[in-house]
Amino acid sequence: NNKNNKSRKWTVMSQGGLAPVAVMMAARNSDMIDNLVLASPPTWKDMTTAVPEVELSRNYNFLRNPVWGRLAFNLLESRGAIEFFSNQFLFSKPCDTAWLDKAEHELGLEVRPPVICFNAGFCQHRSFEEELRALPQSTLIIAGDGDKRPREEYTKYMKECRLQVLPGLNVLPWESPSETVKALKDFL
Repeated sequence: NNKNNKSRKWTVMSQGGLAPVAVMMAARNSDMIDNLVLASPPTWKDMTTAVPEVELSRNYNFLRNPVWGRLAFNLLESRGAIEFFSNQFLFSKPCDTAWLDKAEHELGLEVRPPVICFNAGFCQHRSFEEELRALPQSTLIIAGDGDKRPREEYTKYMKECRLQVLPGLNVLPWESPSETVKALKDFL
């Protein structure tokens, strides 16, 4: 029933570099979205500083190039590269087999277009400072205790925002699922 959907409030949660998508959803739908959760978002500086258009174009064209892009994806989509990247940037401890299996299962030509756009930097094509400062929703920033990138600025500049640090590095819902669920329950 549409009347019930209009009065129902939702919580939006994003992981990592998809934070701009969640922020835009919350900003554009404040009548429907009551809470926002950003797990390991980019730093405040990265969220409020646009990636230059020339850099976006260069990255996008490289990744779409039939020679260089194909070579890059052949390397980056290998299990060894996924494991290396995950262990360096996503997890505080070596990633598990289930993570690698899931990552490999999700690979393929049909999923490359959004991956190309994401890796080119299109999610950060502009500053989101105006939306972040104006958001009326309660916001929870979840950061890993192994992640040294600053997140305190969110609580300084946003209206109703708090920071929660959990064990892990970046992909906290995978790395610390029970702690993530508890943080969400406490927040909501």
